[in-house]
Amino acid sequence: SPCRAGTGAKELQPWLIGLTAVVVFLFIVFVLLLVNRLWQIRMHREQGGLQETQGTDRYHGRGAAGPAPG
Repeated sequence: SPCRAGTGAKELQPWLIGLTAVVVFLFIVFVLLLVNRLWQIRMHREQGGLQETQGTDRYHGRGAAGPAPG
């Protein structure tokens, strides 16, 4: 009977499988970016340059941290 609950393997809808795959992929990308960021901070700290550039790491672009022209 189709009304049985909690018995056997339940088949997931195709859109739910796709959504799950996207969520898992984004989670893996997030974890890899987080590990990369922590690794970069660790390497930077071992080189002894963290104190000099702390607060300016996000602004490597030209003029991003400078005053506005004019």
